[in-house]
Amino acid sequence: MKPQISLIEGRHLTASDKRNILACIEYQRDKNPATWGADWLGRKSSPKRYTVAPIPETPNRYEVQIRENYRNDYGCPCERTARLVIETKGVDPLPAAKSHPAWDNDNLFADMPRGTGA
Repeated sequence: MKPQISLIEGRHLTASDKRNILACIEYQRDKNPATWGADWLGRKSSPKRYTVAPIPETPNRYEVQIRENYRNDYGCPCERTARLVIETKGVDPLPAAKSHPAWDNDNLFADMPRGTGA
């Protein structure tokens, strides 16, 4: 079955967002479950970064935050954050961690990897 993402809660997802979220899930498969949802992942030239954490109660559901950098009408740099809940099909779920770390909105850029290699 081809991997699919369905939006359960939140704003519109583009096809590029879906591909990047799937890449984030696969990237985190080899990582420590304590860091799921703490790493901001994104492509090098993209203004968007993603965090993905499994929802412990439901095996194929994930909580996603998308942070996007842009410039407003006056040329000032701004950023927008969106929270989503998605459901995957055709993807092996990440083992559900007991709890995922809360997103630290005070220190977002301290240790931010920029590329997933996908």
